[in-house]
Amino acid sequence: MAPPIVAAVRRFVEDEVRPVAAALEHADEYPHALVARMRALGLFGALVPAEYGGLGLAVSTYARLIEELCRGWMSLAGVINSHTMATLIVLHHGTEEQRRRLLPRFAAGQARGGLCLTEPHAGSDVQAIRTTARRDGDHYVLNGSKMFITNGREGHAFALLAVTDPRAQPRHRGMSCFIVEKGHPGFRVGKSLAKLGYKGVDTVELLFEDCAVPAANLVGGLEGRGFGQVMSGLETGRINIAARCVGVAQAAYEDALDRARASDAPPPALADLATGVQAARLITYWAAGMKDRRERCDLEAGMAKLYASETAYAMAVTAMRVYGETGTLKRHTVERHYRDAPLMIIGEGTNEIQRTLIARQLVERYGERLGALTSREGESQERRQIVLAVRQFVDTSLVPVVAEHEAAGRYPAAIVHELAELGLLGAVVDPARGGLGLDLGATAMLLEEVARGWTTVGAAAAGHLIATWALERFAAPAQREARLPVLARGERMATTVLGGDVTARRDAGAWTLHGATALADNAPRADVVLLRAVAEGEGPLLALVERGTPGLDPGEPEATIGARGLDPCVLRLHGVRPALVLGGDAAAQVLGAACVATAAVAVGLAQAAFEAALRYSQQRSTFGQPLCQHQAVQLKLADMATGITAARLLTYHAGEGQPLDPAAGAMARLAAAKVAADATLESMRIHGGYGYVSEFPVERFYRDAARLAFVPLDDDSLRRDVAARAVATT
Repeated sequence: MAPPIVAAVRRFVEDEVRPVAAALEHADEYPHALVARMRALGLFGALVPAEYGGLGLAVSTYARLIEELCRGWMSLAGVINSHTMATLIVLHHGTEEQRRRLLPRFAAGQARGGLCLTEPHAGSDVQAIRTTARRDGDHYVLNGSKMFITNGREGHAFALLAVTDPRAQPRHRGMSCFIVEKGHPGFRVGKSLAKLGYKGVDTVELLFEDCAVPAANLVGGLEGRGFGQVMSGLETGRINIAARCVGVAQAAYEDALDRARASDAPPPALADLATGVQAARLITYWAAGMKDRRERCDLEAGMAKLYASETAYAMAVTAMRVYGETGTLKRHTVERHYRDAPLMIIGEGTNEIQRTLIARQLVERYGERLGALTSREGESQERRQIVLAVRQFVDTSLVPVVAEHEAAGRYPAAIVHELAELGLLGAVVDPARGGLGLDLGATAMLLEEVARGWTTVGAAAAGHLIATWALERFAAPAQREARLPVLARGERMATTVLGGDVTARRDAGAWTLHGATALADNAPRADVVLLRAVAEGEGPLLALVERGTPGLDPGEPEATIGARGLDPCVLRLHGVRPALVLGGDAAAQVLGAACVATAAVAVGLAQAAFEAALRYSQQRSTFGQPLCQHQAVQLKLADMATGITAARLLTYHAGEGQPLDPAAGAMARLAAAKVAADATLESMRIHGGYGYVSEFPVERFYRDAARLAFVPLDDDSLRRDVAARAVATT
């Protein structure tokens, strides 16, 4: 449940912001009345502790407030965030006297602040600033200019970075931060900047000409610490930008949804919008949660900002396309989202610079070690132990034999037997029936680890696990007791196939199945098959079919481009009587679960490709330096890591839903399969010619990614399903 302040801001946006936002935005008029209401709500003190007059909110709650504001009008978040950045510098680095003098005024919104870093010639490279501050008795004399300053005309106090020791090396050690207030002699507001979007909020140039600032306003009371002081706030700043992006993306999605509800058929693009918004939201609150737990999150905050800002832009463009030509008209808000979105790609460091920083941090933090970005610190001890056990199994037992098995196209029977001994084949089965009793989210973590070693084993395990998941949740008690113990122990194997064209008919009170399935993974070794059929007048249902059932005709195993050893084949059914039929919501729920399982396999494959690329980029040099130091490679590594993280979060989120949301599962699968395809190709690019030969596993990764876009259903079918569910949701 949302905290009361989040609900209050949502009401404020619906009742007061949205009715006036368009008029204010088109007139580029500062929203004085709305800012006054934000003061009354306490938003200017959102992150200020109660002892200084603020709300003392967690960063994750603050991010939710920003998201809600940006659903209504993104410019309002700018008024808050620039102020909050200045506030945090005083809170975390100011003297106690400075905190008590400034924070109550900041928290009440009596003094609204801003952050003065950017200069006409220095943007993302903060160390290139030229504004100077020279000590003169009990004050400092500032000279220089700052550019693109939000709140510059309407604000009152600003955290400003200036050079106090031009001889310092490295240069940032000679920089100090000051609180500069309106009224200080020599401080004046220059030109206002006309902008593409982000209108209504003032963005100006500030000029400082022999501006006298009291020495008491040197943050922390010591020179030379300003660079670190302003940089420390960028984690929160980037999380804020990400939250803004989520709000804009959500608004664009809602606009497109309204438009789609008026059409005859929902456009599949709605699925892309829903997936993008959810992924951006999850990666944003993932980083915010780390900040709340006081974990290091410079890398994660940068990834959130990068992913969410690129997503917001893509969502704005997609929403405009859903509208068609009328989306370019000013009477529709989608054109505002289109104009607002590029700002977040630039703000708090351009995304190109952000990618470079992410890549450098990946190398510094992980080096050539495996497991980059797969920390389970937020998980329970039990979960961590199970995941670690599977990871060790993969690294010691699976990875060393993959090349031999894969080259021969041989099914890894011994490896699957070891998985059964670890208990993985009974992961979702109740402990009373010999299983581990894990939820689908934890099971997805295990599947990811297995697929990181070899997609074939991950896919075989996934098909088995989804069949057991379906029986555990939808079968009658007697059927569960009879079937699940042997499946949990791996004494019998199951597989699941949900595609194809199978019909179910009632014949003399019993069901019969007719038609053909899609390719069924591991079918030659499956003792039971769970398949999807459509019954006339009743919709889809699930049927469990035993091997050897009369009328069941397994086709010849097909040779596929990747995932060798699975030996998929089409199952043809001629009046087959199933051993068990599961009706009701089972088909939809199991489709969602199968999507989660496939998404986990895809994330594992993408992770393996990323780790190979990260490792190779440090080992291989070209033009006299390691590949990881070349910007083109850095950009690829950053995008790979960020995309994989978003897909992983979508997968775990879908798996942990109670009850499982089929649309969430489908969105996870859509995102993860694309990420796997992209990551394997990018890894091949980084490896160059070595990525194209079988000596390196990258060639296998690339082949294995191809079929994930068709399991459990193809992308187009899943997109249509997500779009239809979105339109039907009120």
